[in-house]
Amino acid sequence: MGEIWSEFSTVIKLQSLIVAVLVTVALVVGQLGSHQGYERIAFAIPAAKHSQQRWADEVDAFGTRVSRAFGVGDITAREFASWILEASTRQHIDPELLASLVHTESTFRKQAVSHVGAIGPAQVRPEMWSKFCGSSNLVDPAENIYCGAQVLSHLRERCGDDLCALKAYNIGMYSQELSAARRYVAKIDRAREQLRSLPL
Repeated sequence: MGEIWSEFSTVIKLQSLIVAVLVTVALVVGQLGSHQGYERIAFAIPAAKHSQQRWADEVDAFGTRVSRAFGVGDITAREFASWILEASTRQHIDPELLASLVHTESTFRKQAVSHVGAIGPAQVRPEMWSKFCGSSNLVDPAENIYCGAQVLSHLRERCGDDLCALKAYNIGMYSQELSAARRYVAKIDRAREQLRSLPL
C-alpha cells in the first residue's frame, strides 16, 4: 500500500487529503445536527422568506388598523403602513405616534402643502429639514415620512420626551404659541388612542 501511495503525484495526494478532510467535516456536522436538542436550519433562503413574510404580515395588520381607525382606503393604508413602520423602527418611535402625526398633519394625503410651505404626509418644511434628513426629494411620500420621523426623533433627543418633541414639531422649539401646540398634541393623542384601541 505504501509503495502505491508513493507513486501518486503530489497533486493527487493533496486532492485525496482534501476529500478526506471534507468527508470528515461532513460526518462531524451531521452528527452534531442529529443530537437531541439541536435543530438543523438552512440560514439563507428560508430565513429571508420567513422574515419577508413576517414583515408583510406586520404591514398588513398595521395597515388594517390604520384603515379602520382613520377611514383610509385599504391600499393607501397598507402603503402608508409600510413607510410608517420602517421609519418608526429605524428612528425608535412608536408607530402609532408616527401614524397619528401623519393623520393629524395631512390625513394621509401624499401631496399635502401648507400655507407655510410644509409638504407631504408628514408636513416637512424642505428649507429647514432637507439637508438634515439628507433628502433632496421630500415630495416622495416615503422619504417625507422618514424625514418627519428623523425630525421628531431629533426633537425628542433635544427635549427629552414625546410631548415636548410634538410641540416643537408643530410650532418650533422657541415659539410661544403654546395654546396651538396644546391643541395639536391633544389631536395627536386622540388619534393615537383611536388607533391603539383597535386589536392587533
